[in-house]
Amino acid sequence: MRSLVLHGWMMLLALTAVHSTAAWVHPFSAQGADLVPIGVAKIDITPETPVRMYGYAARTTESEGIAGRLYAAALAIGGDDGEGPAVLLTVDCGAVPRELTESVLQRIQSTHPLKPERFQLCHSHNHSGPNLRWQSGIEGQQRQRLVQYAEWLTDRLEQVVRNALDSRQPARLAWTQGSVGFAANRRVLKDGKWSGFGAVPEGAVDPSLPLLCVTDAAGNKLAVVVNYACHATTLRGNFRQIHGDWVTCAQEAIQADFPGTIAMVTIGCGADADPHPHGTVQLCKQHGRTVADEVKRLLDSPLRPISGAITARTTTLEIPFQPAPSDEEQERLAKTSSAVKRLMSQQQRGEQPPESRSFHIATWTFGDDLAMVFFSDEVVVDYALRLKREFDADRLWVTAYAGDVSGYIVSKRLLAEGGYEVNNSLSHVVTYGQPHLLRPAMEDRVMQALHSLLPETFRADDTTTR
Repeated sequence: MRSLVLHGWMMLLALTAVHSTAAWVHPFSAQGADLVPIGVAKIDITPETPVRMYGYAARTTESEGIAGRLYAAALAIGGDDGEGPAVLLTVDCGAVPRELTESVLQRIQSTHPLKPERFQLCHSHNHSGPNLRWQSGIEGQQRQRLVQYAEWLTDRLEQVVRNALDSRQPARLAWTQGSVGFAANRRVLKDGKWSGFGAVPEGAVDPSLPLLCVTDAAGNKLAVVVNYACHATTLRGNFRQIHGDWVTCAQEAIQADFPGTIAMVTIGCGADADPHPHGTVQLCKQHGRTVADEVKRLLDSPLRPISGAITARTTTLEIPFQPAPSDEEQERLAKTSSAVKRLMSQQQRGEQPPESRSFHIATWTFGDDLAMVFFSDEVVVDYALRLKREFDADRLWVTAYAGDVSGYIVSKRLLAEGGYEVNNSLSHVVTYGQPHLLRPAMEDRVMQALHSLLPETFRADDTTTR
């Protein structure tokens, strides 16, 4: 598999240098935080051959050139002693298959004590990048190019994680929160029911922009990580070139503002939010600049030092499937549900439907200073808003699209409204088109799990002196 790196376009990118961390001094230095080993690295993952692109089912041809680069970046926190390091890996892809993520982890574990719960791969969920899930309809040379890209990407992700681990040096962590406003809820309702897509000014969104800053012992800035709850879909289905959307534009703008600093972006619970306005590369740059301007503002103000000691916990919710509906009912439901279409395809191939579906949740707590929540799949905004009511919003960072992306995680509110996200949600999949049969609701199951994972000191009603 590794020999593929030596071929043509792969060789070109294999020679791309990992982003360096030249010294850049900022007046703020997190002197109140303890020094811990921290390393950061970045690498180019742009495909140099045409590939089938992720998202937008109507887009059935391969990419037609490169309008912007794609990146992967890794942040390694902690030494190899004790619980071992924690690694945050951001990847500018629509969806990295879980088996690819597990392959990267297994390779790293051959030389470093990296535990699964301390390794989080976060997708940008970019809709103008490679379709790594290679749907069953993709065959021939198109499929082969995707397979080759996936193998090459596995090598690249291993490399960037190793580079981050190998570059660890004494450093400090600090964080703060700001906000930006280009995300718009996309669910248009009529009489309380979903009626289509659009920008809904009064719709629910999460405008928060949490920021994590890494500085070395001398105060030189090494990395900035930000999180925003919005789809990377500024570019629509008629756009046929490779581009990282607002996510990579934000990274590039931040790095231009702070030379020598590596920028990373994770995506929050923005499954029902799109960038507004949208449609052009220039708008990607505009939204990226909006994020970068808020980063500049935040870094001109004091940040809160946080502990570098991470406690990582994880759980997997196994949701049992309901019995499949009749053939006649499947035909009816398949008109609006890709989940039921997949069920029908499985049965036509003679395959037995699975008995359950997994949903993964992880938490990283930095002492009592900050709690990070990681959800797999596409999670709608109601989860973040509820989390910020039940836990201390001033010490909370919520990321979705972590580990795997294969369906929407909808709330009780959306189940009542119906529509696109519901018809393609985990609730819909596990009930084969009848989300109202899932009891208790997925939302309650998720919240119960988080209350068991996060320490009581992070609850909103906690009065413990901190």
